[in-house]
Amino acid sequence: MILRETYQRIFPVLFSLFLSIGSQVCAQQKSILEREVSLSQTTGEIDVLLNEISRKANFSFTYTSQIQVHRIASVTQKKQSVGNHLGEIFRFDSIQFVEQNNKILLIPLSRKPQTIIDYRPIKGLVIDARTRRPLSFANIFLLDKSIGTISNASGRFELKLKSYEADDTVGISFIGYKLYKVPLVNVDTGTLIVRLSSELVRIDEVIVKPMDPIYIITKAIELIPVNYDHQQNVLTAFYRETTRQDGNNISSSEAVINIYKESYASSRLDQVKLFKGRKWINTSDKSYIDLIVQGGLYNTLQLDIIKNFPTFLDADYFALYEYNVERIILHFERPTYVISFDQRKDVIYPCYKGQIYIDVESLAIVGASFEMSEKNLNYNTRTYVKKSPRTIRVNPTGAFYEVYYRYYCNKWNLSNARSEIQVHIRQRKDQDQDKFNSDFESVSEFVITSKDTTDVTRFRFTETSKPRDILVEQIGETDLEFWGSENIIIPEEPIERTILRLGRRNIFFTEEEIELIKIEEEKEADREAKDTNENNEVIELIQE
Repeated sequence: MILRETYQRIFPVLFSLFLSIGSQVCAQQKSILEREVSLSQTTGEIDVLLNEISRKANFSFTYTSQIQVHRIASVTQKKQSVGNHLGEIFRFDSIQFVEQNNKILLIPLSRKPQTIIDYRPIKGLVIDARTRRPLSFANIFLLDKSIGTISNASGRFELKLKSYEADDTVGISFIGYKLYKVPLVNVDTGTLIVRLSSELVRIDEVIVKPMDPIYIITKAIELIPVNYDHQQNVLTAFYRETTRQDGNNISSSEAVINIYKESYASSRLDQVKLFKGRKWINTSDKSYIDLIVQGGLYNTLQLDIIKNFPTFLDADYFALYEYNVERIILHFERPTYVISFDQRKDVIYPCYKGQIYIDVESLAIVGASFEMSEKNLNYNTRTYVKKSPRTIRVNPTGAFYEVYYRYYCNKWNLSNARSEIQVHIRQRKDQDQDKFNSDFESVSEFVITSKDTTDVTRFRFTETSKPRDILVEQIGETDLEFWGSENIIIPEEPIERTILRLGRRNIFFTEEEIELIKIEEEKEADREAKDTNENNEVIELIQE
């Protein structure tokens, strides 16, 4: 094994960052709007006309749900420039055409009337039952269905249900905690307070398989064809990129994406394309440095560790790591191995450390939480930073990853993933500007919100996201409400909050949430008191 081969295999799930001083505009060699296109017809549905234009001119369109494309439009001439075609197709609309990265962004200049809400929203807060601390990135879903979302960093969530049945049940799970289930008929329109309790698994209550970690991982890999889908499908997901500088948010890009998922038995690459998106940029806090995530959509998908083995799941690299079965926990009410790993002390190559979660019964890999080993971060500057000015020194300070799978329809399915890259930037003092020191972090996360197995076909190449694509350049600025019925990770909003002091940390809840938490705790105390009284009565009867 040579060093170069190790580096190629060691980073299957990382994305690149692009750093620049100030803002730079890349001049395009040829204008897309000036390209000449001959259409096969002068009248048709707008989405059909746009597809033909993009195919023949070799580019793609990006637009939000505010652009009405399922209606008839016409052009006067079959053969004319792309700009003239678009001008005639949208002659009755106020739309700006913006060229970026071989794409044309269709940006509405006036807000359309709000559409009627055709979904049922379920809002809630997920907390630890004992400490009251919010549980970030908990799974919220309909049992045995693909519909779902996750809680945000504050434990808050909103699950939007377009259609459901009266006997459907909402499930909320968090690794190491008891699965919370509530029938939809018992969920009202208020805030649902979900108090999860951690559970210890007694070893004598489960069928204990061999505890050798290498054996467990090897068997888990062998059983991938059994535990995961061997059919192609199309997933809908919500994706978010957030950049922070010295703890302050400076940009956020959000998108609903479609993922063409190949069979886990296939070596063909998965595909991802943008459906619609929005962005927010706080340029006043940028202070000289632009940090851009390059290939975020494409590369974050590589966190599907069942499709793209990281080294700690590859038998060729087992010798680089030390593995240990730490304990057994409950996940989705199923006993689950927690296997920790770290690189061996004598290994000089960059490796990961973290935990793998493997279902005891099926030996399916149901999740992993890992990070780049601190002692090898200095090896990885070129991995995380694609390009930077010569006057800037960039040092990676942390790289953290999480990925989880959810069981429904008799298979384990990709559920959600998250990556967080931290870098420290220093700039030498020169004649034009003072010395610059700053800490940046870039977070990319997605959650699968639905799955489609009917009429599944691969996407056109021109529609797919590429490793060099920059999401923030492909979408426009819009209001939050344009998501409509799509499930998203709700953002952190700067609302007025009441501080609830818990130990050494301050956790922020609204006054309404605090009252609801107290009510739920009183209900549980009443239930426990009732159970205790009933047990005492039974004991008294036995004694008599």
